[in-house]
Amino acid sequence: MERAEQAAQPADPCVCDAARPNPLAERIKELNCLYGISNLSENQDVSLSWIMQRAVELIPAAWQYPGNACARIVLNGHQYITQNFKVTSWRQNKRIILNGRHVGDVDVYYLQEPPGRGDSPFLEEEERLLKAIAERLSKVLWLKESEDALKESEERYRVLTEQVAEGVALVQKSRFCYVNPAFCKLFQIPSAEAMREGLVHQPPVGNGDEIARLYGDRADRIVESRVEAVHALSRPEKPLWIQVCHSPISFRGRPALLSTFKDITDLKEQQMAAQRKAQALDDENRVLRSSLKERYRLGGILGRSPAMQAVYELILKAAATDASVAIFGESGSGKELVARAVHEHSARSGGRFVAVNCGAMQESLFEREFFGHRKGAFTGAHADAPGYLDLVDGGTLFLDEVSELTVNMQAKLLRAIEGSGYRPIGGTETKNSDFRIISASNAALSDRVQAGLMRKDFFYRIQVVQIELPPLRRRKEDIPLLVEHFLHEMKPLPDSSNVPGRIMDLLVEYDWPGNVRELRNVLQRYVTLGHLEFLAPGPQLQMDSVPIGLDLRESVQKLEKFLVNQALQQCGGNRTQAAALLGISRRALFRKMST
Repeated sequence: MERAEQAAQPADPCVCDAARPNPLAERIKELNCLYGISNLSENQDVSLSWIMQRAVELIPAAWQYPGNACARIVLNGHQYITQNFKVTSWRQNKRIILNGRHVGDVDVYYLQEPPGRGDSPFLEEEERLLKAIAERLSKVLWLKESEDALKESEERYRVLTEQVAEGVALVQKSRFCYVNPAFCKLFQIPSAEAMREGLVHQPPVGNGDEIARLYGDRADRIVESRVEAVHALSRPEKPLWIQVCHSPISFRGRPALLSTFKDITDLKEQQMAAQRKAQALDDENRVLRSSLKERYRLGGILGRSPAMQAVYELILKAAATDASVAIFGESGSGKELVARAVHEHSARSGGRFVAVNCGAMQESLFEREFFGHRKGAFTGAHADAPGYLDLVDGGTLFLDEVSELTVNMQAKLLRAIEGSGYRPIGGTETKNSDFRIISASNAALSDRVQAGLMRKDFFYRIQVVQIELPPLRRRKEDIPLLVEHFLHEMKPLPDSSNVPGRIMDLLVEYDWPGNVRELRNVLQRYVTLGHLEFLAPGPQLQMDSVPIGLDLRESVQKLEKFLVNQALQQCGGNRTQAAALLGISRRALFRKMST
């Protein structure tokens, strides 16, 4: 129940803004809403009112202006509303239909007129989402009604059992002493008298094989407690589900076995139908959870932070064109992963992705590596060999550390890029290659141009679209997601598959000068050695890196954060020891860590 209430809490309301929201962020909010409503129905022993009240609280967070929205669900004459509910003229409505009947409505109101929406205050996507919510509420209602019907059936059968409406048999010394008419009808026995003194394992009449199977070996020994089981009897038309209950009693001073046989076929079929429906909803929930998780990644890139969502958007925009792309970011931030994502989502995804480390390229070998050579072009050239431009025809050429190319190399490559073609070493024919260039650098290329180390025409040619990757220290909310991903890849031992909270705190607080690459290496050592070991102390652990200004309150907060980090580092992440080292309570330490 506690888990369900946490899952049902609505997201924090957003400040109303006239700008159109990020489509990816809006999609995530929609999936959160639908998944939250579906997840409510998985809770056992909760009322329909409990589910509907929490469902209505989830709805406003999925709208464009959640802080300006309120919602209401009307179901079977009962009303469920959000805390700020108010009827206004800006209304959106969908009917809740169950088995062709109009059983209720779901409404969304804006408390104030939204900015810049024209005739309709709601988006088309919100119309579709409200329809999906109404359908999901109909499914939840169907499940709850089915559960209630099952409970009523179980109670009805219990009363019937007390009235001995089911089959009854009394067995003593492995022989039938008594069977009632309902037992005879159930097992196709002509009369109760025909069964008297018949052996349990070899009944004289009726469906003897089924009777013997339902008793098993229980008639040959004293049953010490009540035993219940459900069995399916074979029938030509459909299986017959029987609930069997064996109870030990004393009959005429000797041990005996009183057995009841109840036909619960209808109940079982309803239960199986409800289970199939629940399984279908569970499968749908898994798909939603998977879809939501995939929104946190693009290709091999992981990140749920706003900075990474902006990078995803730029990647998709770049992939939709054939323009050259320049990727900037610190070492280890994942520039090649971004380049591959652009390639894989572009029209050139069927071609090759050829990565070249320009920092390791020798100028004397440039033409040989890029343009290829013909047999006999130089000593040791025993056969024709293709160059990078031959291999990348129809695909993407990734120039990593492009700033390391010399001006002479830039001029030769620019000629091929501009369509003038190239000649293999030792060849006489001019060849052309259709490829796209994606470059990467950890330094600003404009500085290279001003220093005369990069040609202006080459500079403008390779960076039509620019993508800047944020360093890991500026998107620390992505660290838990990256940690989970890397640990799953490493397949660690069971005792190291989960990172303790104190270790995660240290990982989040560290400054990560080596970015994602350093994070992966640190986790690899943690999995291998069992303890956390950073390559180098982060900037936050250096006192001279704590900026102290004239704002006393701000300076004190920064100093406190520095001291808390120092204490945690010295104590290996143990918060109790860190609090004692600082001379404060553990609660005060938690409070300072959260600020």
